[in-house]
Amino acid sequence: MSTLLSRIISAAIILILLKQPKQDLYIDSYLSIRPEIETITKILKIGIPTGIENGMFQFGKLVIQSTVSTMGTTAIAAQAMVAMLESFACQASIGIGLGMMSVVGKCVGAKEYEQARHYTILLTKYAWIACFICCAMILFPIKQITSLARMETESDKLAIWLTRIVFTYKMIFWTPSFLPSYGLKAAGHVKFSMITSTLSMWICRVIVTIFLVHTFHMGPLAVWIGMGADWTIRSFIFLARFKSNKWLEHKVI
Repeated sequence: MSTLLSRIISAAIILILLKQPKQDLYIDSYLSIRPEIETITKILKIGIPTGIENGMFQFGKLVIQSTVSTMGTTAIAAQAMVAMLESFACQASIGIGLGMMSVVGKCVGAKEYEQARHYTILLTKYAWIACFICCAMILFPIKQITSLARMETESDKLAIWLTRIVFTYKMIFWTPSFLPSYGLKAAGHVKFSMITSTLSMWICRVIVTIFLVHTFHMGPLAVWIGMGADWTIRSFIFLARFKSNKWLEHKVI
């Protein structure tokens, strides 16, 4: 209910702000809006592949979570803590990535391709710095942070150990595995991102994790090895694609 209420309040605020005449772009009347099939089709060409990518990503996470649920309460508690901290540590970088889509999209629309490259590189650097700072802010006081959860001693020790491993690797490989794809999507290069992300997710995160868990009984560490492999492979693929300039050959409009 609290989540639903927050969505309703956010929607109401956005609808009110969109009707302010002082803005460069505003809506006179919501009742006068009519669908434009051509515009909607162009949007769906970007939206559908992105939606499939996100859907497959979430489904893969569900498969991994079902694997973790068989490891016992100690591993489950530690994995939940590390996953929550890992997700929190990249929020600032994700925000920069979303901003990158707007900036790069405008550059590509204006056919300023060098500007598109420049801002993709610049904002990726900013996101890298943000990721490094957020990881450090969690990594150094990790004992104090995990103590707030009041987990059992074994779960607490496991969570601290996993966090130190995961965050050290995350500082290096998380940003290049995600941020360049925002630039590619902004230029309309969404199918490549969808295929790369989906294959990398299922091969590395899902298959590798399940293999390590059932074959070598590595516990929650297997999840993060699979995730680290995913970050690494995606980093090299997206950086190579960005460097090739083929992503600038696509047109949305």
